[in-house]
Amino acid sequence: MSVTVPVGTPQNSEKSTLFPIGPSSAAILEAVRVNGVVARSDLPAPTGLSQQSVHRLTEELLESGLLERRDPVIQGRGKPSPRLAVNPAGAYAFGVSVDTNTVETVWVDLTGNILSEGRVDVNPNDPEAVIKAALDLSKRSAKKLGLDPNRLAGCGISTQGFRNTQDNIFTTPPLLENWSGFAIEKRFSEAFGCPAYAENNGTLGAIAELWSGAGRDYPTFVYLSFNFGLGGGVVLDGRPFYGFNRNAGELTDIYLVEEKPNRPALQYLIRDLQENGLDVPNIDILRSSFDPAWPGVEAWVLRVAPALNQLVRAVTAVLDPAAIVFGGEAPSALRDMLIAATSQRVPDRYGRKIPGPALVQSQIPAQPSAVGAGIQALRRRVLNQA
Repeated sequence: MSVTVPVGTPQNSEKSTLFPIGPSSAAILEAVRVNGVVARSDLPAPTGLSQQSVHRLTEELLESGLLERRDPVIQGRGKPSPRLAVNPAGAYAFGVSVDTNTVETVWVDLTGNILSEGRVDVNPNDPEAVIKAALDLSKRSAKKLGLDPNRLAGCGISTQGFRNTQDNIFTTPPLLENWSGFAIEKRFSEAFGCPAYAENNGTLGAIAELWSGAGRDYPTFVYLSFNFGLGGGVVLDGRPFYGFNRNAGELTDIYLVEEKPNRPALQYLIRDLQENGLDVPNIDILRSSFDPAWPGVEAWVLRVAPALNQLVRAVTAVLDPAAIVFGGEAPSALRDMLIAATSQRVPDRYGRKIPGPALVQSQIPAQPSAVGAGIQALRRRVLNQA
């Protein structure tokens, strides 16, 4: 059997007390996660470990509840090797997405599956109120789901904006001004009593796709996050790429100041819809009520198409991704319109088609940045990945 080699060597990030597995155990767990169900005899190849080490470490992972046994498949002579899968109940994480007009939450299990979705009725621009409300909701929903508190890996937080240093302090957009300079990880960790990991929403959308969406088919892709603004995330060979200052994916920076109003940011679509007499005050209403036939939608898509194509050409030329994923908070029908407005690469001088990325919709059913926030907590806490 051919086993996919998981890319992303476990890093010596923060050591877990709830999940004290070492780099070799984390490599096994990731290899099993990537491949779904794996015969134990197939694990030495993707992990670089001896069969003896694989046997010992998988027994430890089974005992700790991070792996589970599946029925063996008989192939040829001899005793069949046990098959292993990640135990979804082996760990859980809570994801919080702070957007310009909503705060959405999810619980995810160790495979990245969504266990529950929620929303807190609070001003997104009030950090302390968000933390309190999110904590209350996490407790209620965890009790309802019957989650083992000893299996809580951590909390992930999605925010908008960029880092101005290499720590996790963000400069956020004006609608989230009170989060600028706020110690997100420290305050969430203090409140929740567990490790907390903050990241940009575009990068977390890409991480959600890596585990549960396009990443299963495309190891290298660029994620376009259509939100109030425009951002994104980058995955290279199965690993999130953060950049030196951890600001990779700040896609709006490719535009000059005078070009930015014509980029595909949803704030400008909302403005145009309001000018056409529609009552669309925010992204929440846009998502829940969107109609492609609304007056102003087609004109907006046509206006932003040149900037969108400029962006797609830029990331294609620099990164040569296998796919470009259209995600973020844009309604699905609007993403279809944006994909349709994206031009194919110009043929070469012989008229031959130049290979380019597939243009695909996000496959995450819930708020992608909240899902990615939960998965990031699992990656950091359980798998010790950066």
